[in-house]
Amino acid sequence: MNQARTEEGSLQTPVTEDDESWLGCWLQPSGPRAVTLIVVIFALIIIVSVLVYETGGTGYAWLHLMYLPILLAAAGFGIYGGIAAALVAGMAVGPCMPMDVAAGLPQTTSSWVFRIVFFLIVGAFSGLVSNFLNGQISRLREAHRDLLQTHEELKSAQMKLIQTAKLESIGRLAAGVAHEVKNPLAVIQLGVDYLARAANDTTSRDSVETIQEMADAVQRADTVIKGLLNFSRSEPLALVAVDLNPIVEDSLLLVKHELTRAHVSLEQSLADGLPKVELDSGKIKQVFINVFMNAIQAMGDTGTLSVKTFLQSSSTGDSGRDLDGASVVVEIEDTGAGIPEDKLDKLFEPFFTTKGVGSGTGLGLSVSRNIVEMHRGTIRIANREGVRGVAVTITFPVPHRS
Repeated sequence: MNQARTEEGSLQTPVTEDDESWLGCWLQPSGPRAVTLIVVIFALIIIVSVLVYETGGTGYAWLHLMYLPILLAAAGFGIYGGIAAALVAGMAVGPCMPMDVAAGLPQTTSSWVFRIVFFLIVGAFSGLVSNFLNGQISRLREAHRDLLQTHEELKSAQMKLIQTAKLESIGRLAAGVAHEVKNPLAVIQLGVDYLARAANDTTSRDSVETIQEMADAVQRADTVIKGLLNFSRSEPLALVAVDLNPIVEDSLLLVKHELTRAHVSLEQSLADGLPKVELDSGKIKQVFINVFMNAIQAMGDTGTLSVKTFLQSSSTGDSGRDLDGASVVVEIEDTGAGIPEDKLDKLFEPFFTTKGVGSGTGLGLSVSRNIVEMHRGTIRIANREGVRGVAVTITFPVPHRS
């Protein structure tokens, strides 16, 4: 049985002609099979007619073999096939066929008319039964196809749940590693601070600069570790009025290694003087990191990640006077290949992903939208107009002033 993989990564198992039984291929035939079956039906009618004539005429039992092509036509073509075959068969053994060949005894009109009517009844009834059975078979085949597809989708969902559980375990492990690394970093920081204090006028300028670079490097590493620990904590939503720009900067710092490894340049334009918005910093970092990582993976080996924040005023207010109805906006753009138009409406569905197998679980954007909506915000994803890439726009409302 052939299996086809969809762009979403799930498996579908279509039912093809090779999957059907030999008999099923001749139910409701079309094309060459229909022509073949019609030829066989006509051939059987002719053969039975000749057999009836050679064995003595319509007064003998061989006449009953004529039901065979009628039933075959009803099975293959339904009620219309059964009626058509009944008419042809009735005329084949009709007034031109003698009742007794040896005696030359002709049929009576009532005899062959009754026979044609009886053939028509048999053909119509058999056709009705055939139509009913074919309908049931079609519904069962469709149900079987749906069941196979659902089964494969369930298997795919189970694998994604397993992957999600594995990622959760890796996250806990990373948090533990970060906690263990934090202590040696603290010792190194103390050593660097001691060397910095011990440096005197006789110490060379290069040594002083090296010590300062070491201190800066340790500080950056400590910031990353603290950010990772804060990000890994599972806590209830805690909204606090904060400046959005530092959260964006901290999130970018956490993906800095991925940016460097993928040779992605960063264009950052964070507006000054933005009003504070009520956010849970840890959860919003999760959203930003997911969007940043999606953008980096979409660009491949090179590209440009653009991150911009600005104030979107209400229709009546402006950033200098009235903030009621205003929103703080984060706009994230990449230069990747973009998203197929028929996939844009499905991006926030759980387990939907445009990435290859093993590259994503399809839960990131779904979870991200839930987090943003918990903050009364919105997230929108669209292809950039006129250029390659995707634009993600996240807005957070500015709290009303009391």
